[in-house]
Amino acid sequence: MKDTELYTQILGISSPWYVASIEMKMEEESIFVHLAYDPLVTQWSCPECGSPCKTYDTRERRTWRHLDSCQLKTFITASSPRVSCKDHGVLTVRVPWSEPNSRFTIQFEQMAILMLRSTQVQSKAATLLRLSAGQVHDIMHRAVSRGLSRRDAGEGITHLSLDEKSFRKGHRYVSVLGDPNGKRVLDIIEKRTLEVAEKLLVESLTPSQRLKVKSVSMDMWPAYMQAVNTKLPSADIVHDRFHVIKYLNLAVDDTRRSESRRLAKSEDGTLKRSKYLWLRAPERMTEKQCKAFERLRNLDLDTAKAWAFKESFRRFFQCATVIEAQTFFYDWYEAALLLKNAHLSKVAQMLNRHIEGLLAYVRHKVTNASAEGLNSLIQQIKSNAKGFRRFDNFRVAVLFFLGKLDLSPQTSP
Repeated sequence: MKDTELYTQILGISSPWYVASIEMKMEEESIFVHLAYDPLVTQWSCPECGSPCKTYDTRERRTWRHLDSCQLKTFITASSPRVSCKDHGVLTVRVPWSEPNSRFTIQFEQMAILMLRSTQVQSKAATLLRLSAGQVHDIMHRAVSRGLSRRDAGEGITHLSLDEKSFRKGHRYVSVLGDPNGKRVLDIIEKRTLEVAEKLLVESLTPSQRLKVKSVSMDMWPAYMQAVNTKLPSADIVHDRFHVIKYLNLAVDDTRRSESRRLAKSEDGTLKRSKYLWLRAPERMTEKQCKAFERLRNLDLDTAKAWAFKESFRRFFQCATVIEAQTFFYDWYEAALLLKNAHLSKVAQMLNRHIEGLLAYVRHKVTNASAEGLNSLIQQIKSNAKGFRRFDNFRVAVLFFLGKLDLSPQTSP
């Protein structure tokens, strides 16, 4: 079998295209497969509308990276015809082995996507594929663009999560819109202002989808709340236990620090090096930590009292009805204020101002657990890439790995 016949079968080339010649460059560890088309073919399909058009001229020869053969990098080269369409003007005919504006064959892109998903590390995939970082970014960008264009605009999404995530040092944040039921990221946008939160909701969801959203689980960030009230009029704002416990933990830790400083003045080191004992859930403690914590929590400490209030609030999220939750909250709230702990009172008053969002949790029983899980995965993406200098690349990486998009290139012209 001739080498041209072999590569015709390997590449799946069919009329009017054919393999004209094979060129091997051992110094570059590369093989170049030169393709040509039958000059007798004078009519092609318009790449925009598909209508038959006559050949206008031929473009300069271009090169596409293909799957390696015999451990050598393999490239396809060809001069593509251009056609003149009465509706769309002069356009380049689409070739069957690659998508428009790509420098890779469809088969190579498919393998690259699988490699990226398998390794989860862009630099490792680039090494295995023998690509530059820029080429990997190009494949990922176009894959995400394909995936976003294929999303079902009629899909019903009833519950959302809206959360912030640190992007870079210096209090630079991104806003993350998630689908808790689908366990995916719908999109992310730089900053966490009202304007960008509204833009995120409007551009990620169609008007009909926005009307179907029943709840949005989020922090008590005013910009997010106002954006939801404006753009999702049918949705309830839900503050779940992940966000509430975060603030209560902060009250406990602030109390510990204040009390530790006061005790240190009399050379009392009772609270020294106890920070994580107060913040860690008892079921996650070692036997040694449990014994140390049991001793601390039984002492007459302001920190122990604040911790007890924090733990008792967990019962709120077990309430079966809104009335039961409302009764529990106001009993807890009044008792917390009577403790006269400035840090706990501050958080209790904040929770009181957001009581509707707390009660909405009891109605919908949705949590931000998936958002917290997605945040952990986003952090892993950042760590694997050793950070991102450009937000655009960060967004593409998040959607590539966590968007649950259909990323594959089309297999037919």
